[in-house]
Amino acid sequence: MDAQGNLEHWERLASFHGTGSDDYYDIPALIRGDMQLGRWESAGLSLVAPDGDVTGLSIAHVQSHIGIDSVHLARRGARVTAFDFSPTALERVASIAQSCGVDVETVLADSQRLATDDFASWHGAFDVVYATIGVIYWIRDLDAWMAGAAALLRPGGRLLLIDLHPLYCMPDSVNPLVMDFPYASDGGRKYSGTGSYANRDADFSWTTDNFAWSLGETVTAAVKEGLRVVSLGEHLESATDPRGSLLGGEADGLYRWRLGSGQGEQPAEPLPIIFTLVAQKESIDG
Repeated sequence: MDAQGNLEHWERLASFHGTGSDDYYDIPALIRGDMQLGRWESAGLSLVAPDGDVTGLSIAHVQSHIGIDSVHLARRGARVTAFDFSPTALERVASIAQSCGVDVETVLADSQRLATDDFASWHGAFDVVYATIGVIYWIRDLDAWMAGAAALLRPGGRLLLIDLHPLYCMPDSVNPLVMDFPYASDGGRKYSGTGSYANRDADFSWTTDNFAWSLGETVTAAVKEGLRVVSLGEHLESATDPRGSLLGGEADGLYRWRLGSGQGEQPAEPLPIIFTLVAQKESIDG
């Protein structure tokens, strides 16, 4: 597997996203304050802080990309540090945060190395480790990723991981149904394509390595690193299609993944699209 190919891919996306060629990253709207934190992200914050109030909390935004959620969290009063392996992404984080009038610190880091001595100065520094949608699909060593999350947290701190449900990572297309990705870990797969999830017509090509992790494997990795699972939610709808163009929106404006036909006039029941995992680092006194 070629980790360099993944870095090159995300370097290119960091240069492309939010530059006016996609609607997914509307930076002018973010600057104006017209862009809001996603539904499941907002709901997740209520699981790591009373009433979702993160004022004064220290939050590590892991795999931050260009830092849209970093800005949202900073605007809610959190002290935010963005971690990403893409230098271009972190340059964009700093620029976007400045344009939005908030402070976000940046750290260049492979999220699978955060538990190492190279990042010891950050160990135990955070109330929340926050990572959302499009995270562990890119991770070869999930145990190392969870070890890094646990290392960053202070005792009593919580991991908030919101990501694509492993079922929803499986299909290449819905109609016809083509499943080309495993549910659970098989060592990784190499894929090639064009465009971006934010603009399928973007004029560039890519080859990346991606990794399947089942819900069981994800929860087990957290527990192995001493994190206590607080909650695990599976969500049947989303305000956007997190895969970019796999689904069509329904009459209420939400996106759901339905297979086959329902009973009578009822549509088929939806399958999960997103999951939310909250896990806590135990206090020294237990």
